[in-house]
Amino acid sequence: MMKKKLSVLLAFLMAASLMSGCKKTDDEASGIPDTQTSQSLTVMTMPPEETTTVPEETTTTSETETETETETETETEETTTESETTTTTAPTETTTANFTTTAAKASKEWNETEISETLYIKTDCYSRVKAIVGSDSVKKYTKGTKINIVAATDTGYYKLADGTFIHSDYVTEEAPSETEATTTKKKTETTTAKNQSTPDDEKNTSSAPISSSYNKSYTDRYPYKQLNRSQQQLYANIVKAAESFSPTAEIPDGLLTDDIYKVYMIVFNNEPQLFWLSTKVPSGFGSLQMSYTLSREQAENVQKTIDTNAASVMKKVGGYSSTVSKLKVIHDWVVLNNYFSLEGTFDTCGIYNGMTGSGAIQCQGYAKTTQYLCDLAGIDCMTIVGKNEEGSTHAWNIVYCDNGYYILDTTWDDPYGSHNTSKFVRYLYFLANDDIIENSHLSQNVADRSNGSRVKLFDPPSCTKSACYYFKAYNKEYSDLDSAAEGMYAELDAAISSGHQAAHIRVTSHDLWETLVSNDYMRKFQNYAKSKDSSITGLNRQKNLAENALVVEFDIKYD
Repeated sequence: MMKKKLSVLLAFLMAASLMSGCKKTDDEASGIPDTQTSQSLTVMTMPPEETTTVPEETTTTSETETETETETETETEETTTESETTTTTAPTETTTANFTTTAAKASKEWNETEISETLYIKTDCYSRVKAIVGSDSVKKYTKGTKINIVAATDTGYYKLADGTFIHSDYVTEEAPSETEATTTKKKTETTTAKNQSTPDDEKNTSSAPISSSYNKSYTDRYPYKQLNRSQQQLYANIVKAAESFSPTAEIPDGLLTDDIYKVYMIVFNNEPQLFWLSTKVPSGFGSLQMSYTLSREQAENVQKTIDTNAASVMKKVGGYSSTVSKLKVIHDWVVLNNYFSLEGTFDTCGIYNGMTGSGAIQCQGYAKTTQYLCDLAGIDCMTIVGKNEEGSTHAWNIVYCDNGYYILDTTWDDPYGSHNTSKFVRYLYFLANDDIIENSHLSQNVADRSNGSRVKLFDPPSCTKSACYYFKAYNKEYSDLDSAAEGMYAELDAAISSGHQAAHIRVTSHDLWETLVSNDYMRKFQNYAKSKDSSITGLNRQKNLAENALVVEFDIKYD
């Protein structure tokens, strides 16, 4: 009966508050969040891919050069830097006719009604400085703890004797049984010791990972090593929970909401094997309430297809000894077996589609698929997210190759639109360095939250080397005009003989690049290509993307 009276009192106070226009704030408190946060996937449009067609040269009394530029459909990209939506679930509201209170104004933010009751905590939670969502946390209470209530607020909170507040969702008038009380006491006594354990001393290890061929340890990952001890503990807990499809993951003491957000997003981006992990950042008191997009049985069925395709790729990878060659096998397989999708869903943003042959993926799907194969090949790889000056988002990889770290962007090396064929692979971003991407891949690993705060996920390693860049590693880089022109003729020969749609080389100066993409040289290359194959109607030269990398690229147009 007392519980009913308290519920009615809270409901009346909250109803009065809603009618007066009171709003709950987004939860950005220190401590553990009260609410669940979801991330919405956004799409990045690639910088315009400018192609130019030069008309046939004709003989007239006064020759006038004309340049007709046509823009091909641009590559479009996507990532998981997220805008989050925070929602608060309030207790069910009930109104009672002719119900009056003696509520006194406790502050400008809520009203209080004095009561005197003894209640119990029904789930681990924190008390708050204020009776509003998002207030700073004060003290952690474990399930079964007895508390003395001195007031009820119109925001759904109870006021404790020490002046702090706990939401009514987390209390009950039912005292814990003797067994529950004993369990709670033991849990309280061991909390400190548990949270000081090493990251490997986790719960949720009863179920083995669903793939027997995947053995990459999260402790070896570059992003994991950038975290502090408590963050590493949470990272380990999330991974182990996801591997066993556990409903919860323990939160170590002392972590704030930004810590939880940061760690979860790093796990989501850099543990590609957990393709059933929800895009929603979980919430909870003491432990995260995990959610998954697939059941274990469903995930196991998908994993069988992934294992088959991965084994085929690894067989090809095993035929090479150099890391550059191994990465080229992975790069080419991801590009040739997938295509860019405009739909940002859990299956397009991971290996669910990327490794099963479904093919439709966004940039996060490209990056995670690339990382998954690198993990199997024993190549250090991480997924990076970023945002450009226009606010568009993107995801790509950084890998370690021979003498340092390099950028590997399979999304932007997969032509989109009219060039999206099974024989067309670009290498503009195959083991590139920071100088090449400085104008395109920006704000690395900084996530913007819906409340305006910015969370730095981790600092990626610098990519300053150039020895492994595709054009240098495969001897397609030139520093003088004659050798560069001869190199382009050789590339046209190779492309035409194999039916490919592009030929490209790299030069070492912008002046040399300008010369080779000029109308004069383009006509020479175009006439040469037509002489080799009567089905060729002309060439398109790539400008916008290729110029950043000093790559001279001509796309071949067939009948």
